[in-house]
Amino acid sequence: AQHIIQAKKPFLVYGTAWKKERTAEYVNQAVHAGFRFIDTACQPRHYNESGVGEGWWTAAQELGLERSEFYLQTKYTPFGGQDPNNIPYDPESPLEDQVRKSLSV
Repeated sequence: AQHIIQAKKPFLVYGTAWKKERTAEYVNQAVHAGFRFIDTACQPRHYNESGVGEGWWTAAQELGLERSEFYLQTKYTPFGGQDPNNIPYDPESPLEDQVRKSLSV
């Protein structure tokens, strides 16, 4: 028999849009303040996903937290919502490939 484990997802989500070069610092502060659910997107115009990872990793190390204690939510942003000078995928590729690439950047 299969068992389904339902984790308790936090009700409050820390959003990381528009933090730019301070994303890592702010994510670190959010985790220290108790946030365990982080929202981001592969949309360089508004998000810095590498900063999210850096801030989360640093805080997790400082607080001794495990990956299983966090929820990370990301989103696919279609071409129209991207900065035309900084698109994280090939807009001419099939949609499935665009989504896959946006999740691996």
